[in-house]
Amino acid sequence: MLDEKLVTWPINGKFVTQYCISPPWVHVTQVGEAVSGNRVLVLDQLFSGKIRVALLTKLLLNPVSKVYLRGLERDLGVSSNTVRLELNKLQEMHLIRVQVEEENAKVKHYVVNQAHPMFQTLRGIILQFVGLDQIVDQIIKKLGNVDQVYLTGELAEGKNSPFVDLVLVGNVDRPYLYQLIEKVEPLIQKKVRVGVFGREEFSEGVIAGGGKWMKMME
Repeated sequence: MLDEKLVTWPINGKFVTQYCISPPWVHVTQVGEAVSGNRVLVLDQLFSGKIRVALLTKLLLNPVSKVYLRGLERDLGVSSNTVRLELNKLQEMHLIRVQVEEENAKVKHYVVNQAHPMFQTLRGIILQFVGLDQIVDQIIKKLGNVDQVYLTGELAEGKNSPFVDLVLVGNVDRPYLYQLIEKVEPLIQKKVRVGVFGREEFSEGVIAGGGKWMKMME
């Protein structure tokens, strides 16, 4: 029998608690250990407030990207002390790891810990938060004949954005693609901008000069 549970989700930069019906949840302890059982996943124990949401969005959207203190201070528009405090909290929960440059030991980069037991769950929530789950389900899976999909623009940089910038490679039915985009945009409340390339005309060099990018499928 399914239980009704209170669950906290990130919506528009805030956390909203709702009743949901679901099988047994995963509980997360203060140190980030996943414990199975009929307990609710209370996300506001892991991250709360707009700064924490923005930071987790940046780290989880593109897990291979690295961030550093000064860059986060600029991107998030807050003081270095605020950023350092949030990074320390995430590090204590083992959600992020620190990497030190060999050439300059004073420069620290932060990356998400993909081995963390809650990585996939948290990333799934962030993908829902920015609407990429709907992009996959309502456009890419329905379209077919797509060999590769790349995310570019601000979302690839880990910033929430009113735009979803995609590059599709394959034998794409463009009229059908535009129909799918028209249907999904109201669902995610974002504008979808897409570039389409045939298999023979595309190379990653086409997008390499336009900033950060990430593969969504291949």
